[in-house]
Amino acid sequence: MSKTTPTKDSIRAEFEELVEKDSFWSKFVGSQFVSMLTLFITQIVYRCFQYADAALAEGFISTATRRSSILAAAETNSYVGTKPTPSSGMIEITATSEDAPAVIPKNMPLISDDQYPYMTMDVCRLVDGTGTVEVAQLEIQEVTYTVTAAKEFLEVVLSKALTAVCYKLEVFVTTDGKTTQWSSSTMFRLAGSKSQVYVEFYKPSEQLGVRFGDGLIGQIPPEGSTITLKVWCTNGDITLVAGQNLTPVDSAANLANLISVKTTTPITAGTDAETTEITRNRAQYYLAYDDQVVWGGDYTYFLVRNIPGLSWVKAWGEGQQEKLDGAYNVQNINKIFISGWHPNKSQSELEEMILAAFKKVPNELNKKFSYKEVRKLPFKITITGRISASLTIENVTDELKSALETKFG
Repeated sequence: MSKTTPTKDSIRAEFEELVEKDSFWSKFVGSQFVSMLTLFITQIVYRCFQYADAALAEGFISTATRRSSILAAAETNSYVGTKPTPSSGMIEITATSEDAPAVIPKNMPLISDDQYPYMTMDVCRLVDGTGTVEVAQLEIQEVTYTVTAAKEFLEVVLSKALTAVCYKLEVFVTTDGKTTQWSSSTMFRLAGSKSQVYVEFYKPSEQLGVRFGDGLIGQIPPEGSTITLKVWCTNGDITLVAGQNLTPVDSAANLANLISVKTTTPITAGTDAETTEITRNRAQYYLAYDDQVVWGGDYTYFLVRNIPGLSWVKAWGEGQQEKLDGAYNVQNINKIFISGWHPNKSQSELEEMILAAFKKVPNELNKKFSYKEVRKLPFKITITGRISASLTIENVTDELKSALETKFG
């Protein structure tokens, strides 16, 4: 057969040529029987080539059409997509009983009328019976696994349901009654035999998991130990408007009759997990970066991956900063300057998120990071285009303004 993808006509011609060369079958050439047999075999061979071509395309991340094939290629590159992030905002807690506690604990579980879970992000002290605190659309679930035998590259996998809502993972290992928190690693980089680290992976079956080391790159959890995965869960892009009531539940259910909780700002700015096409594109280039921060361009890529929802972010070094300042400054040595914009975060909140993201990166070159607040200046956007006759200028204008407001704030 030809090495190129055959057509039905080429298959039929090749089969007839083979029949003519056979001493027995050659005498039936031209008969209805051979014609129908040729047609039947042509269809079988052609269908086989079609399926083979489709299967071959699924083997490459750039041409794959099935999500499972794209995820398999991404896992080969050790790529884990961006997880959903929670909406957040402020609430007011008011004591409705003399028995109400003076201090509301961090991570107190709450639930909305729409049955979405929320959680306080800090301790709240009630002064004169009232206090405010930040909440996020989060809940914590735990998955435990008992190690029955010490095993190299031991894997623990979450269910599909938990994976779909997982915002972040914390891993704890309990050995001989002592519990320690293990750290996330990228491809076991800089890990030794005593490093208590793990790597995350995402399976084609839509399941997030953690993998431990082999005793050389990362410790092996010993036999009899218990692994606990603390899963921070969120529904992503969920909005709760101001003035809505939240109810203490679960471990805080006893507070439901002692305090009232009401949102004072919209609970918003959550994001969903990245789409399949984003996974395809990022996984193709992930090996060039894999969370290594070396050049200016890498900083922006790293931050976009680790802080979803950024409108823009820019990084520059000491040379560019001294051009902006108009003078040399020894304080700029080994310093990386960062500036960015998030439509739903203040500059101080964004600075905190950026510096927290960089803490996960080994700082072997003694780099220092400095955040520069943006200088807000008014500007005008002029849009020229044509609209469909079925739409009005007012509706199109409103939708454009809404889209720009959502993206840039």
